[in-house]
Formats: sequence, C-alpha cells, structure tokens
Amino acid sequence: MIDSKYAWQGQANGDKETIQVVADATGLPAELAALLVNQGIKSADAAQRWLNPQAEDLHTPDALHDVDRAVERIMAAVEAGEKITVYGDYDADGITATTLMYEALETLGAQVDYYVPDRFTDGYGPNQAVYQRLIEYAKEQGVDVVITDHHALPEQLPPAVAIVHPQYPGSEYPFADLSGVGVAFEVAWALLGEFPVEMLDLVAIGELADLVSLAGENHALVALGLQQLRQGSRPGLHALLKLAGVKEATLTGTDVGFQLAPRLNALGRIEQAGPGVVLLSTFDEEEAERLAKEVDQTNEERKQLVEQITKEALAMAANQQVPALVLVGHGWHQGVLGIVAAHVVQATGKPTIVASANEGETIAKGSGRSVDGLDLFAALDQHRDLMTAFGGHAMACGMSFELTAAAPLQAALNEEVTAQGFNQQQKPPLKITLTLAPDRLTQDLYTQIQRLAPFGPGNEEPQIELDVKGPVATQVMGKDKSHLKLKVGQPPLDVVAFGKASLAPALAEAEEVKLVGTLSLNEWRGKTSCQLMLTDVAATGVTVLDQRTARLLPPMFEPAAVYLAFDERLRNNINGHANGPVVGPKDLTADLVANQELVVVDCPPIISQLTTSLAKCAAASSIRLLCYFNQAPLTGMPAYQAFANLYRLLGQNPNININQQVNPISNYLRLPADQLIFMINVFFEAGFVTIKDGVLNLVPQAQRRDLKETTSYRRRQAQLEVERALVHSSHPDLVAWVKRLVGAR
Repeated sequence: MIDSKYAWQGQANGDKETIQVVADATGLPAELAALLVNQGIKSADAAQRWLNPQAEDLHTPDALHDVDRAVERIMAAVEAGEKITVYGDYDADGITATTLMYEALETLGAQVDYYVPDRFTDGYGPNQAVYQRLIEYAKEQGVDVVITDHHALPEQLPPAVAIVHPQYPGSEYPFADLSGVGVAFEVAWALLGEFPVEMLDLVAIGELADLVSLAGENHALVALGLQQLRQGSRPGLHALLKLAGVKEATLTGTDVGFQLAPRLNALGRIEQAGPGVVLLSTFDEEEAERLAKEVDQTNEERKQLVEQITKEALAMAANQQVPALVLVGHGWHQGVLGIVAAHVVQATGKPTIVASANEGETIAKGSGRSVDGLDLFAALDQHRDLMTAFGGHAMACGMSFELTAAAPLQAALNEEVTAQGFNQQQKPPLKITLTLAPDRLTQDLYTQIQRLAPFGPGNEEPQIELDVKGPVATQVMGKDKSHLKLKVGQPPLDVVAFGKASLAPALAEAEEVKLVGTLSLNEWRGKTSCQLMLTDVAATGVTVLDQRTARLLPPMFEPAAVYLAFDERLRNNINGHANGPVVGPKDLTADLVANQELVVVDCPPIISQLTTSLAKCAAASSIRLLCYFNQAPLTGMPAYQAFANLYRLLGQNPNININQQVNPISNYLRLPADQLIFMINVFFEAGFVTIKDGVLNLVPQAQRRDLKETTSYRRRQAQLEVERALVHSSHPDLVAWVKRLVGAR
C-alpha cells in the first residue's frame, strides 16, 4: 500500500457557459479553459492576452511609488558625472536585478559600479560597515540613496531620496507581487524612456527563481522574458545552459527554475555572488565559458554539500516524537541550510529549523522552512529573546542563536506549533486538472498545456491523474539508483519519479495504482515521446518484501520503519540502533504501522504471535521479512511408531549411558540424533523414564499420558510450524501467506 502525500482535489467548477466561451476563443480543451476562468480570465479578449502577452499589456512604471523621484535623482547623477554604486543581493533575483540596473546605467553613460554582498561576512541585506566602506564620506558628503525593493516594508523606513516599492502604503502598484528584478526592470524602463526588451531575459530568471506569483503582470513579464532567453543573446547564459544540457531554442520556465536558477543561487550560497553579474553581462565568449564552468562546478559542490548534510540532518531527526524540528549541527556549511531544511520538511512533514555553528563558535546560524497551514514567522516572532537575529515570513525564516538556546527554542516552537492547531496528519491539497487514460497523453495535449505557461505560484502546471489496474513495470535508474521509471498503459507511457526508487517493490505488487503528475516531452536519439513527471502516487495492496537472513547487519535497520522483534534480548539490543520504534508483539498496534513499513526482525516462538501481529497491518505501506532464525533447523517430528520402537528398546536394554549411546541408538532406530534426544526428553517429561548420572532407564508401570500434551512435544511442534512457514517456504508461498494474513485492502 502507498498512501498519497497530498489530498487530491478536483478543480473548482466554473461557470460552464464562460468556460465554453474561453474554450471556443482559444481552442483549449474545456478542462484547461476552466483553469483560466478560475483565475478570473473570463472573456475571449482576456484569454487571448493571457496566451499571447505583449509589452502593451504591462503596467507602465509611473504607477510605482517614487519612481519619478528615483529617475530624477539618477539622471541628475548621470548628467553630473557622479559615481553610482548598485548595491545588490547574492541570490538569483538579486544577481539579475544588479546586472539589469548596472546595464541600464551603463547605457545611459553613468559612472557606475556594483557591489554584491557576501552571505557570510555581510549577512542579510545592506551591511552598514560595507556601505560606509563603499562610500567613505557617506553622511558628511550627503550621498543620496535610491531604494528599489519588493520585500516586506519595515515600520520605520530608511531616509532615502526615493523608495520604489510595489507595496508602498498609500500608493500600491496595480500588481503587488513583482520580484526584485521586476522592480528594477520598471525603474530601468523609466530611466531609458523605452521598453528595454533586451533585459527581459534577466527578469524571467529572477522572477522564476524568487517563486513570486505568476499570475497577472508577472505572467506576461516571464513569458516575454523566456522568448528573449531563447534568442541566446548572452554568451554567459548560453554557456551555462549548454553545460546544463538545456536547448535554448525550446527553453521553458521549468528549465530556468531547475537548471539556471539553482546554479546562480549556488554562487551566493557557497562563495561570492559577484562573478554572477560578470557572467550575465559579459560579451567575451572565453570569459563566459570560463565563468560558466566555475558556476557549474560551484553548483556541483552545493549539491554534494546538501546531500551530505541532509543525510546527517535526517538521521538526527529520526525517532524525534515532536511536532517541529530544531536540528543543530557543527561544521555544516551555512550557505545550504535552507535547502537542507526544505528537504527535511519534505521527508518528515514537520516545520524544521536547521542550524550550524562553526568550530570554536557559540552562536549557530540557521534557516527554517514551514509547511502549508503553519506560520513559522509568527511562531518564532514571539520568542525573539531566544535569538540574536531573526527575520523571514510565514514559510521561511533565518535566525541566529546561542547554542545553549537550542533546547528552549525547540520547546517554544513545539508549543507554538500546537497552539496554531497544526495537524501533521492533514495532507496539503493538490488540485487535479485532468483524469485520463495513459493513451490520452499525447504531444498535442502537451502543446495545449504549454500554451498556459510559464507555470509557478498562482499559475500551477496542470496535474494529470492516471488510474492503472494491477501492478506496473518498474525500473530503477540514476547513478545512485535512487530514481524510478514506470511503464503504464498501451502503448507504454513512461512515468518518471525522481527519488522514488524505494517505491518499486510496492508498485510492482500493487492491486491498483493511481499516479498524478505533469506532462512533459522526452527526446532520445532523435525521437520525441510523452512522459509523466510524477508528483504523487497512491496504491492499494500491502507490499511484502522477502529478505530472510541468517545474519542481522546494521544497514538492515537504516530505513524508517516499525521494527517487530519477538525475542526480548534481541529487541533490547536493536533498540536505539534502528530508524524507528522497536516493539514486541504486545506493543504492536494498527495505528503504529499505518502508512509505515513493518520489519519482522526475527522468527516468533509460535506462529500465532506473528499471525496476530500481521492481522493489525492492513494499513501498513509494506512488510519486510528478515525472519532472523538462529537455531539449527529441526529434522521433523518423529512418527508414532518411532516412539513405540524407542520404548521397546529401552525396555529390553536397561541402564543405557545416554552420553555414549545416542549415535548407536539413533543409527539402530534409523532416526536423526536430534529426534532421538527430543523423544527422550518427551519420555522424561511424561514420567516414562528416569535419567540419573547420565544413565537412562524405563520407569516400570508408568502412568499412561498423551505425549502430544507435553511441553517438549508442543514446543517442537510450534517450532516446526514456524520453520515451515518462515524458513523453508518458497518466496511466492511466503508472500501469498503473509498477504492472506494481513487481509490487505
């Protein structure tokens, strides 16, 4: 069984007549036309403008607060030959905004340079010491500051000549969700006096990287920017896209979001982001190729750091029974903590702070990431006394705190998460646009979907559900074998699931599979085919993994699971070394294993202990059978005649030295030695024989007793039953037997 990560929802029912009007005007399928209607695009004219944005559809810069004052002061500086410094930021939005403003001022003939702060030495936002170093006589000489920004405004605004901001109180811009490069573009437009189409490529990169809403004006800006990017006019971007394996002519917003943006962001995370401005602005092809290689290498370093730190952070998070996580490491690279926190949230479903202190330091720097339904900023804002620095918004934040404050911060966060009523079991929603058979996913459908692009917040890419009966063909792929490819339907459709290789056994045995994903194209050896990029999956039927072993090894206890051990001493040895609770049969409950993997560590003393346990596991995602068995297998149960033959032999041969005569007697009776010893124990327990100083004698006129009622007989019978079911059974028989006991839905 595989439980879906999201709560799947059909899209809202819009007005059918309006949907049909939009569908007729655009040629879109009704389901896709409904997406536009649900965004408020309810006329043929509005739909055409959405699908074919033009520069004329954008708001003009004069609607922005203080843009006139900003232009007046900047143009005065240009005409007077005053030095202008563009102070940027080190993320992709900041790098593109800095490049755009720098290029605009150069075009005007300004004496301009730029400064991109360092994450590790300058901190977040303009650093006063750096600012004074740039302009040594700032206050004395009356240096003027013009601010362009899109972040939340503080209560006390800085004393600037102009503050150009789309959300400035009292003079809000018609579209409030521009990113930093979006605001810079508007200012550049006003400065240049004409629409700077050649700068739209920078706008597309920054806006997509900053995850701003792609509704309204941003949709047009990014769509026009992608058109400009496809022209390949910047040597640095051309070289970087080539290294990323992206074709400029068919570049999409997804390519920017997953290929370009992470590489540019890696600069500020790992090193210094200034070279990013050079990369974007240079027209020297040799310099462009050199810088692109450096950026690409920095991104590879970033990925390795994220992978290693995420592994350590998840190990730290294991077995923590708390509603939120505060994970503090030592020596973790502080530039990637936000990405690591996002990975931990994805794996655990819990709001998470990941922090680290360098060697010899007592203050940890951290990043937090939240989940839908929890305002992380509000949760932490009440406890600023526990932190030395703090800032952020509902879904993400940054902070610093003394190492000694980690535990109080964890306790405070737990309380706030509970107070907000956060329910970890509540799934985030996922809107399904289309439910189709695999053969309906065609290149024509892909083309229609892409007409709605670019996709992102506010204009989500359509999610398509496929319902598949029976198990699906699976193939593990990738260098580290962590990814999965499925084949469904006829003709076979590929479904690509990154990081989901662990689902292969469950999907291969599932009774019914439901897949949700986005439609994309795959080009391979000159052929183009459709594929579904998996977003979520649900499957019925419990997966049974036969991994029976005669030796228990530490890697067997690394997967997150519930571990069932029947032997108490073994259970105590495992506890604390397994990635999940270690329980005995009495402590196993249906709630404990719901949507979890159950690992049966060892064989039970009697089979009923296992059958009773498995009956509670219908809602488990999978059952992994280690069935460790540390005894020599029994040779079977002696027949009734064997007992009679032994009894007769003992009656005819008194005073048998059992220590010396086992093998001769077993050979004479043609019985395995273990069966002979077993029968003697049964006779002894039944009172049929005496054993004194190793000498065996029959008890004359012993009271009759049913041998099958002795403890020895029952114990052997139980062990044989366990061996038949768990040790000697074939793989198909064992899997079928377990599934019957589970009674999986």
